[in-house]
Parts: sequence; structure tokens; C-alpha cells
Amino acid sequence: MLAATALVMAGVLMNPLIARAADGPFTIDGVVPDAGTTQLTDLSGNVKELGPINSNTTKIGVIHNATSPMLGLTNPNAQVDLRNAWLDTERDTSTGHDWLYFAWERDANSGSGFIAYEFMQDPPPAACAYDTATDAQLTASCNPWANRRAGDFMILWDQQGGSRDLILRTWSGTKPNLTLSAGTTLDATVSQAAFSTDGFKGEAAVDLTATIFGGGTACKSFANTIPSTVTGNSDTADYKDTILKNAPPITNCTSTTVTTPKTGAGNPIVGNLSIGTGVVPVKDSAVVSLTGGTATPAGSVAFSLCKVDSPGLCTSGGTSVGSTNLTGTAYPVTVLSPTAYVTSAGRYCWRATFGGDSANGIPSSSDSSSTECFTVDPVTPTLGTTAGADVNIGEAITDQASISGLATQPASPVINTTNTAGAAAGGTITFTLYGPDDCTTVAYTSSAVTVSGNGTYNTPSPQFLAAAPGTYHWVASYSGNAPNNNAASHNTGCTDVNEDVVAAPAHPSLTTQATATVVLGTSISDVATISNGYFPSGGIAPGNVTFKLYGPFAAGDTITSTSCVDSGTGANLIAAATSTVAATRSTGTTATATATAFTPTAPGKYAWVASYAGNSQNDPASGTCGDANEASMVTRAPASLTTAQTLRPQDSVTVTAGVGGTPSGNVTFSLYASSTCTGTPAYTETKALSGAGTAVTANSSFEIATASASTYKWLVTYAGDGNHLPISGSCGAENFTLTIANGGSVSSP
Repeated sequence: MLAATALVMAGVLMNPLIARAADGPFTIDGVVPDAGTTQLTDLSGNVKELGPINSNTTKIGVIHNATSPMLGLTNPNAQVDLRNAWLDTERDTSTGHDWLYFAWERDANSGSGFIAYEFMQDPPPAACAYDTATDAQLTASCNPWANRRAGDFMILWDQQGGSRDLILRTWSGTKPNLTLSAGTTLDATVSQAAFSTDGFKGEAAVDLTATIFGGGTACKSFANTIPSTVTGNSDTADYKDTILKNAPPITNCTSTTVTTPKTGAGNPIVGNLSIGTGVVPVKDSAVVSLTGGTATPAGSVAFSLCKVDSPGLCTSGGTSVGSTNLTGTAYPVTVLSPTAYVTSAGRYCWRATFGGDSANGIPSSSDSSSTECFTVDPVTPTLGTTAGADVNIGEAITDQASISGLATQPASPVINTTNTAGAAAGGTITFTLYGPDDCTTVAYTSSAVTVSGNGTYNTPSPQFLAAAPGTYHWVASYSGNAPNNNAASHNTGCTDVNEDVVAAPAHPSLTTQATATVVLGTSISDVATISNGYFPSGGIAPGNVTFKLYGPFAAGDTITSTSCVDSGTGANLIAAATSTVAATRSTGTTATATATAFTPTAPGKYAWVASYAGNSQNDPASGTCGDANEASMVTRAPASLTTAQTLRPQDSVTVTAGVGGTPSGNVTFSLYASSTCTGTPAYTETKALSGAGTAVTANSSFEIATASASTYKWLVTYAGDGNHLPISGSCGAENFTLTIANGGSVSSP
């Protein structure tokens, strides 16, 4: 915003001073320059610089008609070589008059020459882009005086002899046939000039209102100022040195533009805006005021919007939102910009530029101050979740998240005038499962689920399978999608019961298969199969099965649930048959256990009862007395009858003698299975003769039970006595052949 109480040059604020008769708000005392003036620097010394070439077409009176190239590099003499020039305009608040200040500095402090300041209403031609073009480009196409027109003026100051006279010359006529007035020497009531004490500088002030603006209030503006040195005050004078720079314009009118950011509905912005659904309509309101003259509002205000970080402002660039024409009969005028749509959270600043009204001499003005800025905040979406149904252990625990209130992502470009939104919000949702039965132990964290706008999102595969019973708690977290969407989470304290999932232990069933029928003396057992359980590979042990055996019952008894009694009256538990066995995993849902074998000592019917103890993942399961396939029948043991005949060979002897009485002494009986009676006899027995001289064997140990067609031979020897000689006997004198057939075994049915 530019001040409305001072004359403006190129947007520089000029503070009003107390006026004096000859210099208005300035101090013309030879101390160059006055404070706050605009400096235009120039090359100086022994260097070549750009200026008009010496030609009949480049004289003061006709240079505006010169065709390019009409500039060239020259090296002016010191007395006409400018080092610096200064410009300023201010208003004398005591009289309301606008004053021009100009000053100069030369390379020399003596010598003849004229200081010439020319002021043109129109800006320099486009080809004279002093700030960006090279000397070669300017030489090829630039004529700085080409836009002269009637009403433009020059002020000349003759440097010879210490003169302080200022000569005003004004252009009239119609291009290209412009005429320069003869010139008026300005008196001390409307001007003042002074040299510095060293003679290198000079300064002057001129009452523009009185000399140029004719005392009227109509707005006039001079956009192009060319400080020069020339050879004289004639129309045919040559230019010696020229400062070709973009000088600040001078005018008796100033415009100010004051703006206020608005919502898309045209209301002032209070606090920060929200990005909402991703597109925020905004406008800018500009109040254009005029100071120092009168005119019917004309021209337009161009609006631009920038996205900048603090403390930046929209002093240049940005997105052009469009222009709005000024209307009405008098200033100030309020105009509203077209609608701009911002699609990203952040800080935005407007710039409103009133282009001026060149026809009425009203200069431009703009506002890009910090009051033109506003902030758009991101949104925090709403994240809600609904957990899946309760499960049994080993089943999948799932969750579903619903996200709403998301803003779309920034469009490209971020600022547009077409109400164009960006892509749907991105980011990810991560599901975290805590438990069982606490909110500190993480059981599972999902992979990130990609978000594409508002909607419902499920836990991704692979799903989490409950490995332990208990209550689990889901927590869902949205990552955010900068800059428009903040992060969000749900149930971080595990307080939402809708996010609880109860995983119950498996409810297995127990089936058994006992030994069906055995004969007394044979062991019996029972096999338990646990089905519909949870027995993951690599998991914990399935648990134990306890087997109990009851009986014996009569073979015809019917066994019921009350038939098995552990203790007390009628107890029939066989404690020795009770065994507890660790079950073995068969599959992910089954396990088996086999009871320790037991050998009953009595026949009858026996009843098994199996009980599965369960584990942390499986409920217990028990059988009942009398369950199918749980009876073992023990029958009486069979008997066998085996017959076998045996023969115990016996022999007898009678020893007689003719003399010496009846023989006495011992007789030895030897039974051989060989034909020569050699080797070890199969049986031998020594007997004493009886008084009758006889002896009979008493074989009670040697039996022949399996001989078949074998020949046995007796050899009987007499040892003799005191009256009789021994007798060696004869081998084979006694022999027999046996064939024995035994009938074998006969078993009971």
C-alpha cells in the first residue's frame, strides 16, 4: 500500500516537508542529494557509454524521429560526463502543490555545458528494456525519445558562469511534427537551484503544479525521465551524455491500492481457512483511492495469488487470477477479484495491482503487504473402525476402517481459476492388533493399506490368525497425506469395544478306540483321537490325555455312565491301569494319545474312560463311562492236553555156579544204543546179587520216549566173588528195537 499524502516516484514513499517559498518541501542548499531521493547511476571517467550518436537526426528537436540505430558508444568530456542523477517529487502540504527535485553530479567541476532533464508522459518504448537488454540490443532497436508527445517538457540548466537559471521548454503539436517552445526562465517563486561547494554537484526544485500542471487538479503523469547533458539550449543542440535508466515516474496524482483477502463468498477471512474437501474458493477485495487530483475511475486491477512461506509476500510472480475493471463516478473504488481456487494447505498472499490510468495521468499502485496473506490449514479426517466377529483360536481376526473428511491432493497447478481439484487423497492405513488381554503387547501389524480418498479399507492379506485365546484390540492409524491431510488414529487407548475381538479356545471333541477282545493274559489299551482342535505346526504341545480302566464286569453287563466308580462303595477303578500320556500332533486340528498297555489278571468286560486336559489353546474334552468303542472283553485262557508214552528199560540176571555155592557180589547192567556196546552207555546200574544169585534193575530215571526203530543192547557183567570168577558178559545177547508214536497236544475250544 502506498501513502495517500505524498507524491510517489516508482513506489517510493515521499514524506511531506514544511514548504518554503522557493524550494517547496525540499532543501536546496547545495548539499546533494536531499534525503529519500532516487539515485540514477551512470558510467563515468575514461570509459565508453551508450548514448545518441552525433547526427543531424539526433538533435534535441528531432531525436524522437530518429530511426535505429541511433545510439552508440561515446566517451564524453569530463564537464559533460554525468556520474549520478537524482529525482524526487513531493507535495507541499501548506499549498497543496507538487514539487519536482532533481540533482546531478559531473566528472568535472568547471566547463560549459547544459544539464537537461526531459520528462515524457509515455513510458520508454518496449525495445528500450534497460534492465534486461544488452547494449547491442538497445543500439539495434531502441530510441528512448520515440514516445514524445505534446505536453512533455524539458528543464535546462546552463552550467557556465555559475548560473542558477532554470529554463522550462514544453512540447506541442502532433507527432512527428512536434515543436519545442522557446523556453521560460523560472523565477524564484517557483524554483530554486544551488551548486555544491566543490562545484561537482547541483540540485534544483521546481513547483510542478504552478509550472507544468497549470494549477489545475486534473491528473498528469510523466513516466519517462532522461537526465542528459547537451551542448546548448537550441533545438539543434547535441546530446553529450545520457543516463538511460528506468527512472521513477512523476505525477500530481497518486493512487493507492488497499486490499483485503476474502472468502469465495466475498466475506472477510477471519482466522485460518480449512482446506475442506480439497478446493477452497477465495477472492481479493481492492480499494483504489486517488490523491492529488480528480478523475473518473478507469483502468483495472490485476490480481495475482502466490503460495509462499512466511515471511514471504507476493511481490512478484504467482498465479494470475484475472482483472476487474474500475467502475463508478469517483474514487475510491472497490473491486472484487475473480475467484481463485487453492488446492493445497499452506500460506497464500495476494497481490493487487492497479494498472493506472495513463489517459488521465494516474499512476499505478499495488498492494502486496502482509495483510494480503492468509493461511489454509490441513484437515484431520475422521477414522472409524469396526472389528470382525469373535473367532475361535486359529481363525482370522479382521478389522475394517472407514475414513471420511479427507481433502483431495493439491492440483497442478496448486492455484487455478477453474475449480479443478487434485487427485483423491493418498496415504496409508496401518492396522495394529494388541493382546490378548492387554493394550501393550503388539500381536500383529499389518502392511500399509493404500488410501485413495474417503472410503472403507480392510485389513490386508495375509490375515492374522489367533494363536492364543483372549480379547484382542484393534488400533487403526492413518499416515496423513501432506500437505492437505493430517494423520489420524482410532482406539489408541483400546477403549472402543467395537474394536475388540474375542478369540475363544478351540472346542475339540474326543473319540476313543479301546482294544476290543483279548484272551486272558494279553494286554489291552485305548487310543484317544482329539479332533477339531488347534495344533499348529511348531506350536505348543497338545497336552495330556488321562486313561482310566474299570472292571472287570460280567460279560453280559451293560456299562452305563454310572458304572465306573473311582472310590468308595462299589469302586472298580483299576489304579494300576491308570496312565497319563502326552498327546501327539497329527494334523493342524487333530492329535492322538495311546494308553499304557495293561494286562488283566481275570477275565471279564473292562471299561475305558479317556479325558483330554486341554492346553492354553484348547478346551478340555472328556469321555464318559460306557462310551462306544471303550469296552475291552477279556476271555478265559484256553487249555491244551498233551499225551506222551515213555519206556523205562529194565533187565534181570541170574548167576549160577556148579561149585562154591550160590554166587554173590555185584552185577553191572549197561544199556547201549550202539551195536558194539562201546562209548558211554545210555543207562548203567550196578546191583548186588540176591541170595538166590539174581539181580533186577530198578531204573527210575532213564526213559525212552521218542525212539523210533532204534536197537538197544544190554551188556551185563559179573564182578565175581570169593568163590567165583568174573563174567564179562556178551554184547547184544540181550537187545530190543522200539518204535514209539506219541499223539501230541489237544487244546480246549
